[in-house]
Amino acid sequence: MKTIIFLLLVLASSQLHAQIIKLPFHSKALENSLIGTQSTRDIHIYLPEGYHQSNKSYPVLYLLGAYSWPIKYSQHIEAMLDNHKKNGRNMEMIIVMLEGNTPLRGSFYVNSAVHGNFSDYVIKEVLPWVDNKYRTKASANHRGIAGFSMGGTGALRFAAKNPDLFGHVYALSPGMFDEKGMAKSYLTSEVAIKRYQAFKKKLATAEDPRAVMKSEFASFQGREIWNNGQANSYSAYLMAYAGAFAGSAEQPFGVHYSIDPAQKPLWYSGFGELIDLYSTPSVVAQLSSVRIDVGDKDDYIWISEGVLALKQKAQANKVPITFDVFPGGHSDQALARLEHHMLPFFNERL
Repeated sequence: MKTIIFLLLVLASSQLHAQIIKLPFHSKALENSLIGTQSTRDIHIYLPEGYHQSNKSYPVLYLLGAYSWPIKYSQHIEAMLDNHKKNGRNMEMIIVMLEGNTPLRGSFYVNSAVHGNFSDYVIKEVLPWVDNKYRTKASANHRGIAGFSMGGTGALRFAAKNPDLFGHVYALSPGMFDEKGMAKSYLTSEVAIKRYQAFKKKLATAEDPRAVMKSEFASFQGREIWNNGQANSYSAYLMAYAGAFAGSAEQPFGVHYSIDPAQKPLWYSGFGELIDLYSTPSVVAQLSSVRIDVGDKDDYIWISEGVLALKQKAQANKVPITFDVFPGGHSDQALARLEHHMLPFFNERL
């Protein structure tokens, strides 16, 4: 009897603490992608302290991972929230952590035949599932979205296009193009373009397209993407971006704008669209709060210059966006930015 009581006390004690739940989630939206993206994904969910002992409903933060950034970062989020609690700031929110990885390392969280329908996965599948499964405050005022790099780009796009779902958005070092940005990006790498062209030609005549893609993408998996040199990582990025933004029914990987200049607006829109959206007063007016942070010397120069171009346009148009430009590069102070800026931002607003 004493043993049973002891076990019950241990269980009750464990449920009093905040916890990270890791669940597999099968997505219909990601089935049948051209490149074989996994349709069963891991979702990590942070439940605040006391969730199981109360009947309270909680605000929700959706956090999107970066290009080639697995969901393992959830352990850092848990430690950050513990640190805030020790300092007297108990952040009572549910945090849903997602990643957008594919065999090409990044989906950019949009719908595409190549990667799968990632926008539908987030908006039409995960979001209603979370609201049905957990006690959430299911309104835009109490729902936020954030992300780093590719995740920041996705967060900004989701919020701008779904203001009825997300009232608050925070983007850290988001991929963004101003008018000159694409010309400075990996999309202009001659070696990457050459490999992309050769891959598309091989794919078009292949008897077994899946075998061709498996062979081509082998050098993009795990640490291999970095171990095989810059040209390899540039090629993966170009193919991923093309598949996300430049594809058509006839050409799922698109046609490079150096071959057909008429395609340039399509390629530009993937990152360039964000400046147009967030410098438009009527778009931002539908959101309760927007914050973007970026290093002034981002390793990817088009990100620094893109965000600064947006800042200039937003201020000229009197669009209420908060910008935090810090001295540093793309990933500098990344965890500190999450802990000391992003989390307090949502804690104050959700």
